[in-house]
Amino acid sequence: MDEDKYRETYRTVNPLQCPFEKTLNSRRCVCSKMERIHLADRECAGCHDKRAWQNCLDYLHLLRENARFALKITDLDEPLPHNKEMKVQSGSIFGLQELLQPESRDKPDIYQLLQLALEKYHSLEALPLNKLMPAIVHFEVRPKRRGKKK
Repeated sequence: MDEDKYRETYRTVNPLQCPFEKTLNSRRCVCSKMERIHLADRECAGCHDKRAWQNCLDYLHLLRENARFALKITDLDEPLPHNKEMKVQSGSIFGLQELLQPESRDKPDIYQLLQLALEKYHSLEALPLNKLMPAIVHFEVRPKRRGKKK
């Protein structure tokens, strides 16, 4: 399939592309508002709740802007590289889970965590970002491989 045609079709069948699509496709997190879409041989994540989608978009924008220094990103106009985007997406959700549900060992539900955060802090801007940054910085996209034992 032509890549331009794919993107056009993608936007048509998935108008609310999940901002956390990368982390959801890695299967580390879940979202109760997510809709899985299969297009060609690819898997996409969409949202079926416009308000939840906007909250996720706003949260990620806030975290991306505030994590640039911690991730040593100097060009503010460029999108984050995949590895660093994964750190922001996954690390921020695991950090939020640690902040709001420290006893939980379940896969974090992005929608539920953002709802809890909004209930507790009343706005995304009031979140204690200084407590979320370490989770972003230290998040490992791929676990380190262990050497083979002889």
